[in-house]
Amino acid sequence: TEIIYLVDYDIPQWTSSEVRLPEELIQIMNNADAYVLGAPVYVLDVNGLTKDFMDALVATDFLTKANGKPALGIAMAGGGGGATPALRTIYWFFLIFGLRGANPLPVSRFNYDKALREAYESGKHLVELERKPFKKLFYEYKEEEERVLSLTERTSYFFSLPFVNYDWVDEILWLAEQVMEISKEKGINIDKAKMEYEKAKELIRRGRKAESIEHAVRAYMTLYY
Repeated sequence: TEIIYLVDYDIPQWTSSEVRLPEELIQIMNNADAYVLGAPVYVLDVNGLTKDFMDALVATDFLTKANGKPALGIAMAGGGGGATPALRTIYWFFLIFGLRGANPLPVSRFNYDKALREAYESGKHLVELERKPFKKLFYEYKEEEERVLSLTERTSYFFSLPFVNYDWVDEILWLAEQVMEISKEKGINIDKAKMEYEKAKELIRRGRKAESIEHAVRAYMTLYY
């Protein structure tokens, strides 16, 4: 394995097709058999440096060499929220470049220790995965039916992964689960938070997600503060 810190490289902001990543970084990306992309969360998304890196890769030959390589995305929200929106950005990046993303891992300060264990297991799993290319990018086909099948395959795989369908309400409930778990371990009474959590989940099951928001927030905030 090789650990790369983007801050050690001159990562340009996207301005035109003339943007170039350092050649060393391009070669590392092209030669790797699999990837783990970890990013901190700022304003409910990956940080700007990570996004600049994703954008600049478009101007390389990585797009033609990455198809089917396994990849793991990790998003770390130190303040709490934003891990799942950031993961979506990472996994959309995987989809566009044809990387076969596996085991999305959202991390907050509430589930940090558990996430470390999950990351270790996910790393072992990543090593075991074989490269399994998708069909060519849809715009590489001339026939409409081939373009449809290509885009369908990639999109279907993306939406089969956990967390990528989460909206902000789902994120709040996920955070509430984390806070309840660590509070219970510390002997803190979680009855009130659990009651609000169950109300929110029931409203969602009944197709009334907008009404669940207040209960989801209360489930989280009751123990967060």
